[in-house]
Amino acid sequence: MSTGQQLRLCKEEIARIERFLPVMKRVLTMLRMEIRNYRERVEQLEQRWKALEAAWDEQRDQPLAESIYQGLSAEVVTRPESLVGVDIEAVAAVNTHSDNDPVLVSASESAASLAVLAAEHLQVSRALAVERDNLARLEDAEEEFVFLINGSEQVRLPPLYEQLSRLERALDEENGMAAAIARLLRERSETQQKPEELWQLFA
Repeated sequence: MSTGQQLRLCKEEIARIERFLPVMKRVLTMLRMEIRNYRERVEQLEQRWKALEAAWDEQRDQPLAESIYQGLSAEVVTRPESLVGVDIEAVAAVNTHSDNDPVLVSASESAASLAVLAAEHLQVSRALAVERDNLARLEDAEEEFVFLINGSEQVRLPPLYEQLSRLERALDEENGMAAAIARLLRERSETQQKPEELWQLFA
């Protein structure tokens, strides 16, 4: 491959990376905004869960508390969503199901209150687990974007810039040598043509 071809390929690679970097940085900025929003959402869920956990701790010693909680199950309904190209599972709803005896649960006001508290505690707990997983995915994507950007700016571009300078110098030298050879050939050709020109003058 000639020096000129190498120079063209090097310039194309640099241009491709330099075009790509601003796009990556814009995406990273948007991703960080989404992460900030998601952190706030997770923090709100955590605060709610802590309040429910504290309330449940106060009721754990009641005779029906553990059996009511054990009789509950929850189904998290999610829908696939993409935030700045990152796939997450957005929580649409959390449905709880109870295997407890309805008569037992509604036998007293305290039992009914326990059932409501247990259901809400379970719902928030399951939703929080999904949202934490979504946040982790977004944060992983942020790390990948930072790695790609830093890798391009600090690892890939500097050697390419050095290679570009080296190739430009080499091409200048080749062009200079070619020009010198062409000049020598032209001068030699002119020297060889002089006797013929003199002969034509005396003819």
